[in-house]
Amino acid sequence: MANPLTGIFGAGPRKALYTAYSLIGLVVGGIQAAYGSISVSSPDWLKVTLSVYAFLGTAIGATAASNVRLAAPPADEH
Repeated sequence: MANPLTGIFGAGPRKALYTAYSLIGLVVGGIQAAYGSISVSSPDWLKVTLSVYAFLGTAIGATAASNVRLAAPPADEH
């Protein structure tokens, strides 16, 4: 699978995008955890944000997976 962002962004902007995505997840997840810890219903904007974030995670995960290089199996040493 080819990285769909390679032709659009260079390595630096892609790294910034992945970092921003991770930080957004930490913030939104932290807000959700805070609401859950005080047994208060989450606001609608947070539910929508988490849903969209999870949906975008599929694309981010596929892009990240396309950047993984598998090591070649070791050569026979006979």
